[in-house]
Amino acid sequence: MIRIENLSKRYNTKLALDQLSMHIKKGVIFGLLGPNGAGKTTLIAILNGLSSFEKGSIEIFGLALNSHLKQIRKRCTFIPQSLALYENLSVVENLRFFAGIQLIAGSELKNNLDYAISVNHLENLLDQKAATLSGGQKRRLNIAIGLLNNPEILYFDEPTIGIDPESRNDILETIRSFKEDNKTVIYTSHYMDEIEKICDEAAIINHGKIVLQGNLQAMLKENRDPSMSLESLFIQLTSHHWDDGHA
Repeated sequence: MIRIENLSKRYNTKLALDQLSMHIKKGVIFGLLGPNGAGKTTLIAILNGLSSFEKGSIEIFGLALNSHLKQIRKRCTFIPQSLALYENLSVVENLRFFAGIQLIAGSELKNNLDYAISVNHLENLLDQKAATLSGGQKRRLNIAIGLLNNPEILYFDEPTIGIDPESRNDILETIRSFKEDNKTVIYTSHYMDEIEKICDEAAIINHGKIVLQGNLQAMLKENRDPSMSLESLFIQLTSHHWDDGHA
């Protein structure tokens, strides 16, 4: 599904990604972890065509990213931490507006709207202005907007920051349900319990390199005793303290 080989990226003299290689299979929820400055945000930006790279290769759906970016983008979505919606529009107006930007119409529009609304439990909020929604409801609308093109790959950048525990659990359940629809999810988070709860596989990045990658449960079993947490393993492998910043 996603194959990355020897990927390198520099910002002036800083090496952000250092010959990074990674393979993400179809239909998995893949956790991407790393301390501040590790390179995970740079990697997500590159995969979404928002940043270039100097060396290496990326294939998504068997297509080279550099030469098939437009075609790949139609089958993916990026749901950022910051909310991408219009406060003065209602929920349904936001959805129709963003669908229009993507030229989604006819039966495809109806089917995709129905799916986005249903999976995010927005049925009773359609006529409500976005400005009046709670933090968790805005996050659900943000995810719904990202589903309008019925993507095969979804990239999430810390989607639960700043919301209450109940809303956080609802969103995690929604993301976990995408696996049932055979969608692939790449998920970055600063909450270790989220990664353990929803992810099948994970990679830990440090200084632009993969420190550890594989099946999450096997990785934990192999690298720690039962009394240790994923956070302890992370600190052990990266020699950094966990914080709430970005990388």
